[in-house]
Amino acid sequence: MSTADAARPDRFVKELRVRSNHEPVTDAGRLLSAFGITLPIDVELGQDDGAEAMAPFIVPAKHPASDALGDVNLGMLGLLPALAQHISTASQTRHCRVETMKSDPTFRESWWSGRRCIVPVERLTEWCYASGRPGMWSVQRTDEAPMGLAGLWNACIRPTGETLLSFCVLTVSADGHAVFDRLKHPTHEKRMPVILPAQAQRLWLQGSWAQAERLLVRFPAEQLHAFPQEPTGGQPRLDGPDEADMFADEWWTTAAQVPRKKRTVIRRKPSDVPVPTTGDLFG
Repeated sequence: MSTADAARPDRFVKELRVRSNHEPVTDAGRLLSAFGITLPIDVELGQDDGAEAMAPFIVPAKHPASDALGDVNLGMLGLLPALAQHISTASQTRHCRVETMKSDPTFRESWWSGRRCIVPVERLTEWCYASGRPGMWSVQRTDEAPMGLAGLWNACIRPTGETLLSFCVLTVSADGHAVFDRLKHPTHEKRMPVILPAQAQRLWLQGSWAQAERLLVRFPAEQLHAFPQEPTGGQPRLDGPDEADMFADEWWTTAAQVPRKKRTVIRRKPSDVPVPTTGDLFG
């Protein structure tokens, strides 16, 4: 499948613009400096609240170059089977647990076929409930470099005969992780995407199954920074103390002491206007 085929506009594009929890790298300079890749000249990636369903992902190069990590394709976020009838199921297959990637019918073919990919992203987004009210937070590298997420990809044939590329992001347990363990709803399972260090990305694409599987570990928390997103569209941000980094230990102590705002209750004063004494209101 060529990049031109994958990037060709079609009638499905509007259906693919759904919310994601990662912001793809769209800047040509950052793609080139971090991964050695460039997008096709006829492709422009827009942004919709920092997330796009159609996003770039990197696969092993057909003709390897010394500076390029691999070939870049555009695909739909949410792995689809080879003969997908509906793309709506992609919202349920954006992430794949590494614990079940070898056995889950949705993902195992891509794993055992060696269809591994890297998803270049600027930052990740997740809800935080630490203050008692939900607020959207971003996670990025402390050096602000783009992140490469480990993923799997597939090509499916639409009923119209069109070929659609799709991909998913692999996740691991975030229990005890100093950053991701404090995100998501307290009652939800804590997961985090597999963030590949730069020196491991080529091995993930080109290595054996055993070599690739050993790379599916948690990214060091000290190399990540989390912060609240600025409010948009009139939505309130997550309130807290002046310290913006909720993962600093002092944040939790201070946050528990932040007083809640009191509700203002407006009581109606008794009216001097006489009221009817019978059931005939209009007499």
